[in-house]
Amino acid sequence: MKCNEVKYYLNDYVDNLLPDEMREEIFIHLNSCGNCKHEFQKLNSLLEEARNLPKDILPNRDLWEGINERLGKAGKPRKKFSKIFSILGNSFHQDRTTSNDSLQLKGKEKGRWVVAAVSLATVIIAVVIGFLYYTKSSTAFWEVKSIQGVPIAGSNEIKDHGKLEVGEWLVTDDSSKAKLKIGMIGEVEVDVKSRVQLVETKQTEYRIALSKGTIHATIWAPPKLFFVETPSATAIDLGCMYTLEVDERGASFLHVTAGWVAFEFNHKESIVPAGAMCETDPSAGPGTPYFEDASSKFTNALYEIDFENAGDESLNILLSETRKKDLLSLWHLLQRKEKPERKLIFHKIAELTEIPANVNREGIINGNKEMLDILWETLGYGSKSLWKL
Repeated sequence: MKCNEVKYYLNDYVDNLLPDEMREEIFIHLNSCGNCKHEFQKLNSLLEEARNLPKDILPNRDLWEGINERLGKAGKPRKKFSKIFSILGNSFHQDRTTSNDSLQLKGKEKGRWVVAAVSLATVIIAVVIGFLYYTKSSTAFWEVKSIQGVPIAGSNEIKDHGKLEVGEWLVTDDSSKAKLKIGMIGEVEVDVKSRVQLVETKQTEYRIALSKGTIHATIWAPPKLFFVETPSATAIDLGCMYTLEVDERGASFLHVTAGWVAFEFNHKESIVPAGAMCETDPSAGPGTPYFEDASSKFTNALYEIDFENAGDESLNILLSETRKKDLLSLWHLLQRKEKPERKLIFHKIAELTEIPANVNREGIINGNKEMLDILWETLGYGSKSLWKL
């Protein structure tokens, strides 16, 4: 999709009015085009300003008095705007048969003020209405749509549309599915046999808990707004599309299809880019991320290292199966293994890629954070600024 097409559809993209396929194309484009991403961020900023408007100003006769009261805090300009809004307020509520002469102002200057005020009033009404709408949909509750069967939201059966309030659970059985609209930032499809709780919803944080089952999340907002708690880790959205599963033990499995996800538990963190996966365990937290096309020997050895305390044999198998693409996994292991293992891991990394001049073996083995960050930037998975928490 080209830039002009993306910009043309941005409003519909934000309003979630486009087909899934088109939204995915735009999402991928926004993550690769700085110019379009800037336009998207400007649009989100405008909507953010709308959300921050006072809730007590309604689009009726009291609107003008409320605006005038706030303008009065600025001092002298109050008198000028007071007359304008008084005129506008009266004109909106007069009978249609009222003579135009009764509304005339003396002089061209006052006429220009009226024109300007009418324009300003129109904008304010539109913004206030937009604010009220988005407040309703993104802070009070989330909208729920039944995709299949009859899911339960709180104590209500959802046969078509409904809502999920903070603290309530959305439950699907073996024959039902549902879709949650996450305010203006995305949506979550809840698969069969799943339990999802709405934990928090506000401008700076949208949070759910997945106790079991599967969700498919599509997020088109800036990073670190959407969180999914599981029994063994918290998934932190960095602008992405992903599937997250939780089994009966509380272990989870993450598969990212676009963007990035950070998986965190007890200060342990895994960064999972598009095309990669990550498993968790309730007792160990997130494991090491790996790409979906890694060899079975590689993934089996990685599981043994992460969750079965395997020793040198599994590490040797892992290193023998490592491709350049798999350095994602080795970079994470550098921060999780002891010094003897780090020496072997760093040696393998040096075999597969050129080490920057300002990174040395001793620094990496000793866990130098700055050198680890520099090494990451050379591996080709994207800038650290996209996901640094």
